[in-house]
Amino acid sequence: MIDKKFSDHYIRLLTFSVVFILSLVLIIPSFSGCSGTATKNHFLELLSLVPATTSPGEDVPVYYTLIDYTSAFQVDGITFSTLDELLSNIDKDNISYSIIGLGSYITGYGRYINSGTIKKEYVGYDVTCIDAEIQFGFPPANGVAAIGRFDPQATKNALNSQDDWPPWAKIAYTIEDHNGVTIHSWGDGFQIHLTDRLVPPHIDELGRSRPLAITDNHLFSAASVETVKVIIDASQNKIPTLADLPEYAAIANGLTDLKAYVAMAGDGYMANLCLSHFDNASNQLTEEQKEMVTSSMGTPMKKFLTFASGVGRDEKGIYTAIVIYHENPGDALENSSLLKQHIENTYSIFHHVLWSEMITDTDIKAEGNVLLARLYCDSSAFWASWVYSMDNLLFHEE
Repeated sequence: MIDKKFSDHYIRLLTFSVVFILSLVLIIPSFSGCSGTATKNHFLELLSLVPATTSPGEDVPVYYTLIDYTSAFQVDGITFSTLDELLSNIDKDNISYSIIGLGSYITGYGRYINSGTIKKEYVGYDVTCIDAEIQFGFPPANGVAAIGRFDPQATKNALNSQDDWPPWAKIAYTIEDHNGVTIHSWGDGFQIHLTDRLVPPHIDELGRSRPLAITDNHLFSAASVETVKVIIDASQNKIPTLADLPEYAAIANGLTDLKAYVAMAGDGYMANLCLSHFDNASNQLTEEQKEMVTSSMGTPMKKFLTFASGVGRDEKGIYTAIVIYHENPGDALENSSLLKQHIENTYSIFHHVLWSEMITDTDIKAEGNVLLARLYCDSSAFWASWVYSMDNLLFHEE
């Protein structure tokens, strides 16, 4: 049964997963990239911006969303220099808004890409400046770091123009320096102002105005100034980062090898949310029904430390990219066999069909401690199944 430590975070997942799923269902296998940006995959660089310990003192699951806009957009060669041009090109090519919808508000992407105020006139940058981003933690105590092309002075100049700000934002606004980086803040980043939503300078859909820091190549934002300072320290190699941890460096390299352009990553706990779903429903099941459910999930895979699930596309079509890091090569090799068995012999507890009826082709292998897999499936939201649908394909020992 699942550990009680997760109960609060399980509830948080449910509160925002519906919106996530609605955006995922639109994904189709056509994406492309911003003009003037580099062609490299950014996953390892994104991990180098996040402290190795993102929840100090808390015994909670670890979860990240990584989006490489550059790689995603470059697939179909779409270029743009303005937001209107981006949206026009996407519409013209019938490309889903999903990768945009997964973005964070502070980058200008996300659900409010049209109605938000992340524009050069208000904050000195916009979506055309963003190459990639990583989101970490659970709302509301979450953070964002982004890679791109920024101008710190342009941000300072824009924030000096406060005519359109709410009165409380003008009063609360302060700046401070941390290791040569200016942090802009507006008081308590958790505070909600429901009468001032989606207004300048960067106030979000709940009326929150979170700390913001800009360098030439990076953007940092979080609920508190202290968290932003820690992210800055990570970006300057003053403290260990996720990229320094073998279990996460392997994840980033695996996603790059599999040519994924957006992914969720975290500890193994996040791939076993099917157990949480089962525990919450078990009081409504008979013992016979419980046995049927557990037996349908097959032999659990061996325990693993970290995993990532992303999406990519090649000549065969759209696929889910799976990267799993194990304590030893033996477990990785055994899990490559067990994953094939799960696909061939077990059922999805969410879709109520055999996995083999949804997964049309596979490429699964073990390399050292890492399992790498491409799972081809007609469902464009398949890659997020383990977290947001709490499905059981990656069911494993804890």
